[in-house]
Amino acid sequence: MTVINEHLDVAVPVIASEVEVQPVSFRAILDDPAAPALLRAYAEECLVPDAEPQIAIYESMEKANVIQCFAAYYDRPGTPLLIGFVSILRTIVPHDGHHIAAIESLFVDPAYRSTGAFLMLAAAAEQFATVSGCRCLLASARIGSALDVVLSRRTGYEKTHNQHTHWLNGFKGGRA
Repeated sequence: MTVINEHLDVAVPVIASEVEVQPVSFRAILDDPAAPALLRAYAEECLVPDAEPQIAIYESMEKANVIQCFAAYYDRPGTPLLIGFVSILRTIVPHDGHHIAAIESLFVDPAYRSTGAFLMLAAAAEQFATVSGCRCLLASARIGSALDVVLSRRTGYEKTHNQHTHWLNGFKGGRA
């Protein structure tokens, strides 16, 4: 497993003893044997069934220190099983000079959502944004998605904006 930002001091609360969340590179997620099925399920839930992770872009962003990924592993005999991931973008807002963070992706295999992995990954994102000096952590969630449900119940998250989507070039977000 490739861990990036080894100096990263993010204490992720343990909700379920059989789940561990670790900072990793995006490549570590992609190279995991469970990744293809997990990424397909994520793409379907996000209404982007033709999603193709842009590996070179992720790698460039990691080198520029503007993205951090965390992976959730379920402890099973032999090899830990990748069950979820979160990636957080961190940038400076040009008009005011402050850092903000945004959840680029957050997903846990539906079969493992009862383990607390989703909440642990959200906590890792929050901790990373806090430790990185960000003013806020933004999250865009499809209405009714698992992320939308979790964030609407989570303390400290406030719905401040509505996101409206105008589909272009024949794309309808995975819907016919």
